Amino acid sequence: MDAITFDGSCTPNPGGCMGLGWVVTLQNNSFSILGNDRLEKGASNNALFAEYLALKKGMLEYVKADGQGPLTVMGDSQTVIYQMRGIYPIMDDDIWNIHQDITNIIREYELDIHFRWVPRMQNKQADRLSKTKHKIRIEYPNDREFLIDVRNSPAIGKLRKKIAAMNATPFPTNAMYKRLHVSSGDVLSGKDLFELQKMAGKKATKIVIETFPGKRDKNKYYQAQALCWMLRGLAIDLAIKKVKFDIRNKKNSNKNSNTKQSSLVKAKGKKSQSKKKARTSCRGAKYYLNRQTFAF
Repeated sequence: MDAITFDGSCTPNPGGCMGLGWVVTLQNNSFSILGNDRLEKGASNNALFAEYLALKKGMLEYVKADGQGPLTVMGDSQTVIYQMRGIYPIMDDDIWNIHQDITNIIREYELDIHFRWVPRMQNKQADRLSKTKHKIRIEYPNDREFLIDVRNSPAIGKLRKKIAAMNATPFPTNAMYKRLHVSSGDVLSGKDLFELQKMAGKKATKIVIETFPGKRDKNKYYQAQALCWMLRGLAIDLAIKKVKFDIRNKKNSNKNSNTKQSSLVKAKGKKSQSKKKARTSCRGAKYYLNRQTFAF
């Protein structure tokens, strides 16, 4: 089934700034549509209203993505879920109006829908989006910018197919980023940063410098990698995300290796301590047995 998770917050509650977050997952695609929004302080703002707004925006995003259902809507607000199921009554006019808007969407698109309450621990992604201050921009394939068509790029074979698939996917998965690599060096791998900047142009150069600022070798390396992926035909936004993914993946692998090493050191220390204890206990036992033997 397709799924929507949503969450809303209001700080302070009531009358504060409202944060909205939603995640739309389509089972016939390998991506989720993430979205969030923030509304300025208002006397009528409250946490329940924020929850309903997040649900409405998630529903609108779902029908925009041509979702046909069946659909499961999950949230950690029992009030919203049970009011949408008709179990709890609605006493507030503003809540009633937005409840009717959501009901109209369901009727208009004839959605087979089920509302299910989930604990907060199972709603972490929508909760995190509702508390994120910067706007998460939803990039659809038609909105993307390219430096070069992948069919005219130096990428060949499987790499070209992988790039084309990512360009056509609104939200490529981590697995897609991980599989995207150059098995053997191409014509772009041997070029320095200055040559790549000249080939990519001023706009792309400005984007990578602003994304990976600094003149240190590692910053220049990140800039060069981003430009290489753009020149291979990967969309500009995906090329930036690809480099960020590689950076994050490398940090995680280093952390894991350090954790393994420390655990091995601790394990060795425990083994040596247990051996010492065993030797000590063994000596005591021998001495005791000798005494007993001597006594008899």
